[in-house]
Amino acid sequence: MRRFARNTAIATAALASALGLSISSASAGALATYTVTPGGAFTANATTPTMKVGSATLSCASSKATGTLKSGSGLAGAKLGSITGLSFTTCTVAGIPFTVTTTATVANPFYVNATGTTANHIDGNISNISATITGTGCNATFAGTTTGWYENTTKTLHVTGGGTLAAQAGASCLGLFTAGSHADFVGNYVMTAQQTITSP
Repeated sequence: MRRFARNTAIATAALASALGLSISSASAGALATYTVTPGGAFTANATTPTMKVGSATLSCASSKATGTLKSGSGLAGAKLGSITGLSFTTCTVAGIPFTVTTTATVANPFYVNATGTTANHIDGNISNISATITGTGCNATFAGTTTGWYENTTKTLHVTGGGTLAAQAGASCLGLFTAGSHADFVGNYVMTAQQTITSP
């Protein structure tokens, strides 16, 4: 009985210690802050961005993003920036031309969120995405989030796919994918002027 009580006490202490570590780590992540210099309005351009969904790959000649970044230090990672305009040129699927439109506006932006750091990169995601592709035999809207990271040395926002971006109800495109199909959007958006994001 004493041995059982002693073992129980040891197990309880170990569990409490583990929980304490987990809580401390979670709290540290939640309390992470960022510094953005200079912040404010930005323009970024990408060459040959792609979106792979099902057996289809949408390719565009170029894309342009405009928006704003918060400025200063002690900033929360959530909604660190806003993409208020996103356009694409010369887009095709299997050689068939398509038009891409997005809902990004000042009133309803896509949000740029920072979630941590890796080396000199700021990890994050882009949320509140909604974009529609239209063309011969194809009409589909995609919504959700996509992951990425910002590289200070090259002033580039790397959008790397992943996340929850997926085709929405009613999506139809030459039988290449269906509603619910995951979409991996990939593009490297280079800022026209330096923006530096660090933590803390």
